[in-house]
Amino acid sequence: MRILPAIDIKDGKCVRLAKGDYSKVTHYFDNPLSVAKNWIAQGASSIHIVDLDGAKDGETINYDIIQKIRSTYPDIYIQIGGGIRSIATITKYLDIGINKLIIGTKALSDPLFLESIPNEIKDRIIIDLAVKNMKLAVHGWETESEHTIEDYLYILEKNNISEIVYTDVDKDGMLSGMNFHEMKKILNITSIPLIASGGVTSISDIRELSKISDQGVSGVIIGKALYEKKVNLIDIFKTVGN
Repeated sequence: MRILPAIDIKDGKCVRLAKGDYSKVTHYFDNPLSVAKNWIAQGASSIHIVDLDGAKDGETINYDIIQKIRSTYPDIYIQIGGGIRSIATITKYLDIGINKLIIGTKALSDPLFLESIPNEIKDRIIIDLAVKNMKLAVHGWETESEHTIEDYLYILEKNNISEIVYTDVDKDGMLSGMNFHEMKKILNITSIPLIASGGVTSISDIRELSKISDQGVSGVIIGKALYEKKVNLIDIFKTVGN
């Protein structure tokens, strides 16, 4: 199970949102590169980065910062989400060595887009399965989709998607525990490996995830719990390894 400390970037700074709400921003650090350095110093070999400005506007707003993190730490696994809505943007990130790209809004609002992605790079694509009020959410998690979760998972399987990020938006940034019930339901519906996101509050959440990792949990994204010092990476790696 891959441990993915999160770096969410807005206006060039490292922040966290509450439930994906852009009006509820907590600013933690001015320099996202220093945050990456900190996680790596604590043993992280993987990082999850979100361009929050990009997620809202559909552009690669914080590309230069992301490129700097990539070039500074060329051997670290990095996955990027936020504003990836064209083949050109996918290529732009792959060309600088980003390992995997997370696509949300574009894939959900236009499932035919998945068919346009060349087969040779489809294993570098992760699809964001963000659930808000029990419905799929798009456009920076601000809008609900008409697709059901079951129907959408079928579309992803048909397009040979090899990994998804499942985020319970209502739990994200709230430090209120993870929605294991819904996560297990999704694992029962699909064979696509799932990266868990939203609600990590304590080391016990990580232990619980580790117990079901053989059911299809391929990783976990940890954000606010790290920034608020509810958990630390050293203890997590002692628990599940790196």
